[in-house]
Amino acid sequence: MSLQQQQILQDPSQPIEPFLKKVLLSLDNQYSPQKYANVETYATQFAKQLKPSAAVIVNGKPIVPEQPSMPDVKLEFQKKWLVTPQTNHQLTSFDCHLIPGTGTFIVNASGKVRFDESGKNRLGENANLVQSTTAPASSNANRNIWGSWFGYDLTLVVDENVRNNDEMELINSFNYRFTFKPRDSVIQI
Repeated sequence: MSLQQQQILQDPSQPIEPFLKKVLLSLDNQYSPQKYANVETYATQFAKQLKPSAAVIVNGKPIVPEQPSMPDVKLEFQKKWLVTPQTNHQLTSFDCHLIPGTGTFIVNASGKVRFDESGKNRLGENANLVQSTTAPASSNANRNIWGSWFGYDLTLVVDENVRNNDEMELINSFNYRFTFKPRDSVIQI
């Protein structure tokens, strides 16, 4: 038996921390036309471990598919996340338990997140109807302007298969809630 297999037998929740970090990194993913063939390919990277039928709640509001005949909550979440400002997440703590007999982990994570307050969404679009084409190449027009840190809690129900492959659709429930909003932030939640 390998050392990794022995460690998993001792602590079955060991793969959860790298999995959580991958999920949070996917939420912070920046758009680059050189890296992604199109916007749709980019958007599908957000929380790609979500199952299409997952229960997704953001700040107490459930995300409901636009077409009830084709319920794909994962796609709805990705569409909504695409139009938000760029984020930067940090994981500060998490607690995880394997629920016997269910084949699932319950994961409670806490951390802090800050938003780009430059007025742009993830694609670099803003409310200006006319884009400036005269900005010098060395300008800071594309630079993020990070605001103060918000607090967040993330509660997940994740399939036990996360121990074998953390790239699959494993998340059954995704509850993301802000727990602290700084007074000096321009972001409205």
